[in-house]
Amino acid sequence: MKRKINILPNNVINQIAAGEVIQRPASVVKELLENSIDAQANNIQIIIQNAGKTLIQIIDDGYGMNKIDAEMCFEKHATSKIQKTEDIMKISTMGFRGEALGSIASVSQVELKTKTKSEKSGTGIIIDNSKIKKITETPTKTGTSISVKNLFFNIPARKKFLKSDQVEMKYILETFMQIAIANHQIGFKLINNGSNLYNLSPTNLKKRIIQIFGNRYKNKILPIKESTSIVNIEGFIGNPLDAKKTRGEQFIYINNRYIKSAYLNHAIKTSMENIITKDHHPSYFLFLNISSDLIDINVHPNKTEVKFEDEKSIYQILKSATKKAIGMNNIMPSLDFSTEESFEIPLHVQNRPAKEPKLNINPHFNPFKEKDDREQENLQNLENLFKDDINENPFIRDIINIDNNYAIFLLNQDKSINLMDKKGAIQRINYEKALNTFQQKQIQFTIEPIILDFNNIDIQLIKENTKLISSLGYRISEITKNHVILDAIPANMKNTNTQEVIESFLEEIKLKNDNIHDLLIQKMAQQFAYNKSAKKDNYLLNEKTTLNAIIMELLNCKTPFIGINGKPCVINIEINKIFQ
Repeated sequence: MKRKINILPNNVINQIAAGEVIQRPASVVKELLENSIDAQANNIQIIIQNAGKTLIQIIDDGYGMNKIDAEMCFEKHATSKIQKTEDIMKISTMGFRGEALGSIASVSQVELKTKTKSEKSGTGIIIDNSKIKKITETPTKTGTSISVKNLFFNIPARKKFLKSDQVEMKYILETFMQIAIANHQIGFKLINNGSNLYNLSPTNLKKRIIQIFGNRYKNKILPIKESTSIVNIEGFIGNPLDAKKTRGEQFIYINNRYIKSAYLNHAIKTSMENIITKDHHPSYFLFLNISSDLIDINVHPNKTEVKFEDEKSIYQILKSATKKAIGMNNIMPSLDFSTEESFEIPLHVQNRPAKEPKLNINPHFNPFKEKDDREQENLQNLENLFKDDINENPFIRDIINIDNNYAIFLLNQDKSINLMDKKGAIQRINYEKALNTFQQKQIQFTIEPIILDFNNIDIQLIKENTKLISSLGYRISEITKNHVILDAIPANMKNTNTQEVIESFLEEIKLKNDNIHDLLIQKMAQQFAYNKSAKKDNYLLNEKTTLNAIIMELLNCKTPFIGINGKPCVINIEINKIFQ
């Protein structure tokens, strides 16, 4: 009888393991860098070609391997870090998955050169598709050099699903930053396609942050330190007043291992809820030290997720420590209600159908009518406006100014009161005007180039989405290592907030929102409306004729009664129901 169950050959086993461990070039970079760190390297060089698809080479000056270990390290489940089951829960080093090197060798062509300090010459090994092709004695420096070439050459389906070079390079940069920040005592050099992206000398944590993200971080990060019986917290948080609209500089480490935790991120952001708006994101570089008995790091194959035995206590301690750091540095919110951006409408609100205010809306001016009906009604309204003298307009019976912020207007055709928020009304008018302008793709050239500052990850994202950004009216003339230079911006837009607008674009791109082009146009129109309506003189108007014109222009909008913050800008109150 023919059997159906077979033992898989080693190369197939390794390829299956590679599917879990090696997802993309960045996965290889992570595994190899962690091995170099565990080998106590003082300096590590990373050489990348074609976003790692052609070559990933890691060179370190660690303690290296002898010939026996060099041959053994590519075997499945070969590791120097585990000897018994109990060791799994007490791992203090970085990489310990025994199949990592074996998995890498099963999906690429690998060349290894390594030497220990006590040896006169080193060992060279060439591996192709898990098979050792050549072992030689070779002259080399103490440490290890490993080259991974032609990743996924023998798995076309996996290679096909790799993203563009810009996207894959972005993932590599993210991995590099995560590791370089945690290991600031090590020197790192990153070379991409022959260009030197980073040359980081050994230093302390604050200087490493500045090395990676620029001198602007000298005065933008606040120290944080807290020791408890449950967790010790140390590191830096960004000044909340410098929070950005794009997330990026957010790094949390548990026992020096980078993790992702929406739960802990929420603790940090909640501690700043009275200082930053919901759509801004603080930066942080935090290191939490917790007893290995109280966490489980093996939740995810890449070990970026962690389970805590007492997560609620850690949440509260982190929240309190962050608040304390902010308080010690006398960081206080400076609220300007004429420009406060907490009034901005989130994109998720923009994309939901508008909801009517709780009070009844005047049925004759319902913004939820069909577009054609509403436009016909608005056209009739305008005709009525210009038939008679503005002070005797039969359409608007009367206007009563309440104070600098609100007004009441009465309409001839019904017995109701309409309460108007002047600021919200003018924002709605300006928003719809700007939306129409941006949809027509009008641009204005700048007298001086606009230079914007971004980290390397965002630069890669901008390169990947240059056409999209340009289609919105922001014309990019040059992209350098850390800067984007514009020579044109959308018509009617000021260049004072261009950095923030582009950061908003990047955030929406990172969130992978559908219809991103339309969403970004809405963002631009929204920002324009807030800027144009910011000065109080623009909406603190009491003259009856001016208010009359504003009301008529508002009623001609596509959504006249809903402000761009998602709240009503006009509330209709039926008089006969007030005392019911």
